[in-house]
Amino acid sequence: MAQKRTNHTTAPRTQLQHNYVQNPITALAFYHAGPGRVFLLAGEDTWLKVYDVAGTRLLGQLKIFSSQPIHGLHVSSAEEPSAGGGRGARLLVWGAHSVAVLPEAVLRSLVDGNGNGTTPTAKPRELRAPDWIYDAILFPSPSDEIQGVLVTAHNEIVPILRGGPADGDSLVFGPLTSPSRPILYSANLCLLSPDTVLVAGGTVFGEIIVWMYYLDSTRPTQWEVLFVFTGHEGSIFGVSISPELELAPGVKVRLLASCSDDRTIRVWDVTDRSLAIADGGAPVDASYAEARETGFGGNSEVRLENRNDASRCLAVAMGHVSRIWHVKFTGRGNHHTPRARPVEIYSFGEDCYRQKWELSLDLGRLQNPLDCHQDSAGASVGALKSCGSISCHSGKNIWSCAVLGSEDGHPIIATGGADGRIAISGDAAQRNSDDAEAPRQEEYSDVDMDISLDQVLRSIGDTANNQSAVAAGPDTRPRKGLKDAFFLRYSFLSEQTVLATSSSGRLLLGTVGDSILWRDVALPDTAVADLKSYNIVKSPVQRTAVLGSASGQLYLFQDSRQGVRAITKVPGKISDIICVRDPAQDDEGPPRTWTAIVTAMSVGFATMLTFDTATGDLADDQPQIQLPPGLIVTAAAFCGGSLVLGSRVGHISIYRVSTANCFTPVVSRKDCKAKDAITCIVPLPGSPDCFLTGCRDGRYRIYTIGGPSSGPEPTTLHLQHEIAPPLGMIEGAWFTKPDNGDDIELILHGFRGNNFVIWNETSRQELATVECGGAHRPFDYVSPAADPGQIRLIFTKAAQLRFYSQRRPVLKTLKEGGHGREMRAVAACGTYIATAAEDTTVRIWQHRDSPADRPIARGFKCLAILEKHSAGIQCLRWLGTDYLLSSAGGEELYIWRVTRLASDYAALAVVCEAAYPDRTADGDLRILDFDVAPWAAADDDGDPGVMVISLVLSNSTFKTYLYSPPSQQPRGFQLLAAGHYTGACLTQIRHLRVSADEVHVLTASTDGHLVVWTAAVDAESESGHSYGNFSIAAVTKLHQSTVKCLDLFPYPGAENDDTPCRWMVVTGGDDSALGFLDLAFTPAESGSGSGGVFSVVNKARVRDAHAAAVTGVRFVIDGSSSGDSDRESGDALLDIATVSNDQRVKLWRVETRGGLKPPKVSLLSNQYSSVADPGDLEVIARGRLMVGGVGAEVWDVSRRDGVLVKGE
Repeated sequence: MAQKRTNHTTAPRTQLQHNYVQNPITALAFYHAGPGRVFLLAGEDTWLKVYDVAGTRLLGQLKIFSSQPIHGLHVSSAEEPSAGGGRGARLLVWGAHSVAVLPEAVLRSLVDGNGNGTTPTAKPRELRAPDWIYDAILFPSPSDEIQGVLVTAHNEIVPILRGGPADGDSLVFGPLTSPSRPILYSANLCLLSPDTVLVAGGTVFGEIIVWMYYLDSTRPTQWEVLFVFTGHEGSIFGVSISPELELAPGVKVRLLASCSDDRTIRVWDVTDRSLAIADGGAPVDASYAEARETGFGGNSEVRLENRNDASRCLAVAMGHVSRIWHVKFTGRGNHHTPRARPVEIYSFGEDCYRQKWELSLDLGRLQNPLDCHQDSAGASVGALKSCGSISCHSGKNIWSCAVLGSEDGHPIIATGGADGRIAISGDAAQRNSDDAEAPRQEEYSDVDMDISLDQVLRSIGDTANNQSAVAAGPDTRPRKGLKDAFFLRYSFLSEQTVLATSSSGRLLLGTVGDSILWRDVALPDTAVADLKSYNIVKSPVQRTAVLGSASGQLYLFQDSRQGVRAITKVPGKISDIICVRDPAQDDEGPPRTWTAIVTAMSVGFATMLTFDTATGDLADDQPQIQLPPGLIVTAAAFCGGSLVLGSRVGHISIYRVSTANCFTPVVSRKDCKAKDAITCIVPLPGSPDCFLTGCRDGRYRIYTIGGPSSGPEPTTLHLQHEIAPPLGMIEGAWFTKPDNGDDIELILHGFRGNNFVIWNETSRQELATVECGGAHRPFDYVSPAADPGQIRLIFTKAAQLRFYSQRRPVLKTLKEGGHGREMRAVAACGTYIATAAEDTTVRIWQHRDSPADRPIARGFKCLAILEKHSAGIQCLRWLGTDYLLSSAGGEELYIWRVTRLASDYAALAVVCEAAYPDRTADGDLRILDFDVAPWAAADDDGDPGVMVISLVLSNSTFKTYLYSPPSQQPRGFQLLAAGHYTGACLTQIRHLRVSADEVHVLTASTDGHLVVWTAAVDAESESGHSYGNFSIAAVTKLHQSTVKCLDLFPYPGAENDDTPCRWMVVTGGDDSALGFLDLAFTPAESGSGSGGVFSVVNKARVRDAHAAAVTGVRFVIDGSSSGDSDRESGDALLDIATVSNDQRVKLWRVETRGGLKPPKVSLLSNQYSSVADPGDLEVIARGRLMVGGVGAEVWDVSRRDGVLVKGE
C-alpha cells in the first residue's frame, strides 16, 4: 500500500548547530593569575580556550570572532591587583583585520568556570583594523587616550584609543604611523617606557627594520628608524625582542633574534647605547634607513650607510631541516649571578621540532661593536650552541608558541601545531595541581652522568689490594688484572638498587639516588673465574637476581642474604635467562614463586626453573621445553594454560605440557618479514588468550590463541593487531595504570637511530629520548608502576656506564591532536570514525559527546593509528564495523580487519589483512575512489568478510573485484569485471545493484558526466582470466567540469524486495554547483534473471551553490523527515549537507515531487566552517556531521517547527 504523502509545507525546519572543533592551534599566551596559578590561553580557529597548565584540563572556552581564526594573543600585565581597584590584566585578541579586547572579569570567569565550559558572557565586540595585524600590545598603565598599539603587515603602527560617548565608550583606532611600508612577514613590539615602543619588522625580502614609535603626538615625528639589518637569504618569518639582559654588573644589553626561510637564526644587538648613530656620530638619515619594498636584490651588497648595522649581528646558527617559523627569548633578565643560566633562545620550525640554543658573548667586543666590525673582518661577537631538539607534533608546522620565563627555574614552553595538539614543558607545567606545593614522594632526580669501572672501583676501595676508597678522578696507579676490565651487564633489582657485572668477574651493587653509591658483592674465587668475560644477569623479582655463566652454572643473588650462591647447572653455554610470571598467581603483591627459562647454546631444549621467592630454593620439578633445530629462544611468557615462546628469527610458538612433564610445540607462525628477534611477550591484562609481542623489526603485534587447551581439536594462533610505532627497534613492553587515569596504558621502549626511546603507545607520547649510541648494547631501565614518565636508565657507552634519570617527561600533552596534514577522507560506521590524511596515516576515533551545558567535555579519542600507506590517502570506506578499506597513490588499497579485544586493555586491534594485488608495471597510478558492498550469493546470505570492491584508477579504468578473506576459499582478489572511460578521468564510483549475476555501478568524471555501467559476472569461474566487461547503460551531464563528490539516496524497493530500483543522486562540482539526478532502473520481465533498463527520471542543477568548489556532500538522515518517501510515486523530502573551499557548510532541502518536475531545492542553513581546504564530509551518527580538512569539526543537525523557507 502506498504511503501517505508528506505535507512538505509544514515540515520542521532543519538547523546546523556547532558541536566540536579540532583545528590547528594558531595562537598561545600564558596568563599568570597569581602564585601557582598559571593558565594557557589558546586560539583554535574562532575560539579562545583556557587550560589549567598544572592540571592539564580545559577550563572554559569563548567564541571571539564570527568567522576569523585567532592569530595572536597578548595578556597585559596588571596596573595593580584588581581587588584593589586597578584595571587588572586584559586580553588583546587579533586575527587578520579583526581585534577584540577582553577585560579581566571575562578571563577570570573562564578560569573559574568550574569546568562547565559555558560562555561566561556574550561574544566580545569585534573591531576591524585597517590592515592585517602581526603583533599587538596593551599598555599596563594606559593613558587617558591610548590603550595599546598594533603593528600591521605594512610596518604601520595603529594606536588603540579609548572611544568617547559617540563610540559607545568602546575602543577605536587612531591614525597610522610608519617610516616606510615594506611587506612584512613578521613583527614584534616591546614597550620600552610609558611613551616609547620598540618595533622590529621582518620583511618578505629578507631585511629587518628596527624603529621607535613615540606616543607623544607633539613631537615633530612619532617615529625614528634605528637599524635596517641584512644578512638573511630568505623571508623573515619570526623576530623577537629580548627584555633588557644584565650580562655582568653594569652591563645591560637588549637583543633581537630572527629566523628565516634560509633555516638560520641570527642574534642582533639593539641596545640603546648607540641607537641611530652612524660612523661620524650623526643620527641615521631616513633616506637610507627604509627597508627594501620590492625584490630580494643582493643582500650581500650592503649599502655604505648600513655597514655598521652588520656588526650588530652577534651570532648566526643553522638549525632545523626546513623553514623556521618562530624564535623566542625566555624572558629572563639576570644572567650574571652564580645561579643564573645562560641566555637561552628557542626556535620552532616547520619540521615540528623545538630547538634550544645557548648564546655566549664576548662582553669586551660587544661593548665596542664599531671597532669589532673594523678589526675583526667579520668575526662573530658571540656564538649559538645547540642544546638539543624535541619533536613536539606530528605532520608539519608549529603554528604557535609561548614562553613563560622565570629568574630561578626552567621556562614553561608551550607549542601548538597543525595537528591540533598543545604540548608543554617546564617545571611548573609538569606539576599536578593537587600537589603543586610539595614534591611527590620518592620522586626521581634528574641525573645524567658517565662512570667508568675504574672510578667505581676507586670509590669503593680495592679490598683485594687492601686499598682505601679515593675520590673519583684521573688514576695513574697500576691496576693489576684490571687493565682492560669494563662493565658487562646490568639489572635493576628495584627502583633504588642496580646490580652490575664486569668483565673481570666482579659483582657491584649500586644504591641509586642523585648519584649511585656502590659496594662490592663478595664472590668465591671460583665464581669470579666462572663469571669472568661472559655472564648473564636478570632480576625476576624485587632484590633478587639470577646469573648465568659460559660453563652453564647458575647463581642466585639475594640482597637480603648479602651474597651469591650456586644453584644448578645446565648443559652448554647459557645464552639467555628469561624470567616469566606464573599466570595463576595474583597480580597484587609479590609472587610466591618465580620462574626462569634458561636457554643454552647448541642444546635442543630449554630448562624451566621455579624458585621460592622468600627462600630462593629451587623446585625439584625442572621440565624441559623441546626446541626445533636451530631455534634460539629470545622471549617467553605464560598466556592462560599455554607457554608462548619467541625466537631470534621472528617465530612465535605455542607450547603445552605433554607426557613426562615436557613442553612440546602445538602451533607456530612468523609474521615479521625479516629475521628479526622477538624481544618481549606480554599477556594482555584481563585476557586468558591474548598476548602482545615486540620485535626488532619495529612492530608490535597482538595475537589470540584459539582452540581448547587440551583434546584433539587443533590449537590456532590468530594475528589481531600489527602496528609500527615510532621506534626503530622494540626491546620491551609493559602495561600500566597511571594514578591520574582510568585506562590501562601500553608502554614500549627500544632504539631509534642513536637514541633509546620510551614511548606511551596509548597517549602517543614520547616519555624519554636518551642519546646512547644506538642498539646492541647492555642496558636496563626501571620506572614506577603507576608513573611511567619517571625513569632510571643504565647502559654502556664508549666502555663506560652511563646513568640517566628523569623526574618526568620532557613534554606533556595539554590537548590531544590528530593529523598533522590535511584530511582527505572521513568514514563512519556508527561505532567508529576513520580519518585519513596527506600524512599517509589512517586514524580510528571514538567521538566523545556531552550535554549542551558541558561542551568542553566533547572531543575525539584516538583508538588506533594505521601507518602503511606511502602516499596521500584518497578514500576510506567501512564494511560493517569489522573491515575498513583505504586507498592512495601508488595503486595502494589495503583491507584492514578491526577487532575489539576482550581484555582490560581498551584498545582497538587492527591488522592489514590484504593489499590490492593487480598493480600495473609502473605502479604509479592513484586509486581515486572505490566502493565496497557485502557479497551475498543468490542461494545464501553471504560469508563474513566476503565483499565486492569497485575502484577507479587515475588512467580512467575501473574494475570490480570479489574479495574473500584468508579463511575462505578461494581467498584473495578475483576480478569480476573491468571497464574504461575514454572521455576524461574518473573521480567517483558507487555501487547501484550487486547480485550474483550482474554488477551495476555509477561513475563520475572530470568532464562533468555521470555514467551508469552494467556487467555480467561469473563469480564461480575458476579461471583468473575470465571476467566481464562493463558497458554503458545511461549517460547524463550535470556539471561543467570535475565532479568532486557524490552521494546516493536509494528509495525503498518494492514490498518484499529490499533491492533499490530508484535513486536520488546528488553531486558537488569544481564549478561551485550542486547537481541532482533522479535515476530509475526497470528490471527485465519476470523470469529472465537479469537485465533491465536505466533511465533518467529528472535532474536539476543549483548554480553557485557555493563560492568555490564543492568538496563534500551527504544526505542527512536524522530520524525526523529526511528520507520520508513514497515508494510508489518516488515523492521524497530529503536534507542534504554540503561543504566547500569557501569555508561554508550549508544545509539544503530537496523536494523530489514524484519525478514529475525537477527537484525543488531550498537553502536551510549557511554557516561558517572553521575547516580550510575541506576534503570530505561524513554523517558520523544520526543527525551529526563531520567535516575533515585542515582540522575537523562536528555539526549537529537539529529541527524546529516552522515553515520551509528558501534561506536565511
